[in-house]
Amino acid sequence: MAEQSSTKLVFLDTALFEDSAAIRGGVLVTDLETKPYEFRCTSSVRPTHLQRVLYGDTLDEYVYIELIGLPLIRQTKEPAGLILVRNPLLLKCRPSLPHPIVLVRRDQKSVAQVDAGESEIHPITIVSHREFPAEQKAAQALLTPLLQKRDLLEPFERLQVALSEAHKQKIGESAH
Repeated sequence: MAEQSSTKLVFLDTALFEDSAAIRGGVLVTDLETKPYEFRCTSSVRPTHLQRVLYGDTLDEYVYIELIGLPLIRQTKEPAGLILVRNPLLLKCRPSLPHPIVLVRRDQKSVAQVDAGESEIHPITIVSHREFPAEQKAAQALLTPLLQKRDLLEPFERLQVALSEAHKQKIGESAH
């Protein structure tokens, strides 16, 4: 991972619209205090019936990894220090990228928790890709100070609102 003071966190997430007919992905690149540097989003991805038939069970992986996750990460201008995702499918982008990716969630049943200490922020669980197990401990070390003062899942909420706004404004949609 990059030098801690200059490390950029990249929050990568998706949102469903129109009764799950449209999917948008977005990234919010922040500093270690979660102040934004960059926001990017995809246009709406709308798998057709034929694509659903042809791809079958592999459609979600194709959409989330090949059409959303990888292109968004590759297009960011700020270098990623650590990519955080909430969707386990997006964790599968890791073998195709040089950047560490971890899944973060509130889940007190798991082994690798980062405790927020005395604050009211709930502990989170950090999970790395199975082929990159060392990234879990490195991410924990990087994120523990942040968790003392910030809710690590809050930037995902900002990203969801931004994706909703982008969808309302039809950002990235071609005129028909």
